[in-house]
Amino acid sequence: MNLLISNNPKIIEAVKNRGPCDIALSLESALIRAKYKKYDLIINDGFNASGFFDSTINVRDYLKNATDNQKVKVIKQEIISVWSVKGGAGKTTVVRKLAEMFDKNIKILVIDLNFQDGGSDLSFLLDLPVIPHIGIYLKEKTKENFFKNLIEYSSNISILQAPPKLNFVKDMKAEDVENIIKFAKAAFDVIIFDLPNKTDEIVNTVLENSTRKIIVSSGLVSEARRIKELVGDFIVVINSPNRQWKLYYKDFNCITIKELEKILER
Repeated sequence: MNLLISNNPKIIEAVKNRGPCDIALSLESALIRAKYKKYDLIINDGFNASGFFDSTINVRDYLKNATDNQKVKVIKQEIISVWSVKGGAGKTTVVRKLAEMFDKNIKILVIDLNFQDGGSDLSFLLDLPVIPHIGIYLKEKTKENFFKNLIEYSSNISILQAPPKLNFVKDMKAEDVENIIKFAKAAFDVIIFDLPNKTDEIVNTVLENSTRKIIVSSGLVSEARRIKELVGDFIVVINSPNRQWKLYYKDFNCITIKELEKILER
C-alpha cells in the first residue's frame, strides 16, 4: 500500500485512479499514519518527505511513470561517509566520482569535513570560491543559514565546503554535525561526507549516522592492518594499479575505484 501526502483534490483523485492508496493531508498526518502502518511508497505533493521516509517519490514523477507503464523509481535516502586511514589515498577523488555518478534527478549534498589550513583538497579539486563555507554557518546555526551557505556546484549537486582556516571550526562539536545532518536530510536524497583521515568525535558521529561507509585505500599492507582493527561494516575502495593488494585485502569487502558504480548496487 502507498501513502499520498496531498491536500489537492485533483491530485488525490488522479493518484487514486492509478491504484489504491491512503491519503494524508499534511506531513504531520503522514508521520502519524506511518507509525501504525507500513507503506511501500510515500508519494508527496510539494511536501519535503525524503528526510522522514526511506522510499519517496514526487507525485508528478509517480503519475508520469504510471502513465508510461514504467516501474516507479524509489529513492532511498543515503548518507555515505568516505574515509581513509592515511592521506594521499584518493579519498577526495572518490567523493567527486560518487557525487557525479548519481542520476541528475537525485539531489546530492557533499559535506567537506576534511579541514586544513589553506583550504581543503575538495575546494581545490572543484575550484570552489573561498566563501561560503561551513565556518560561516557555525556562526549562526540555523536552518536558514545552513542553506544560505551551500554552494550550488551543478543542477543537482550542492556543497558545504570546508573553511580556508582551521580557526573557523575550532569549536565545532558532535552536536553541530547532528544538526547539519538533520537539516540536510530535509532537502537532499544523498548526503556524502568527505572525512579526514583521523578518528575524533566529529568523524565518529558521521560514521554512526551513515548508511554506507567507505574506506579508500592505496592497497598497502600497512593500511590493511589498520583497517582490520576497525569495527563496522565498511566497503574498501582500492585506488591502486598494483594487483598485489589482493593478497592483503582478501578478508575485506573490496572493489576497485574503476568499479565504484557497484556501490550503488549494494
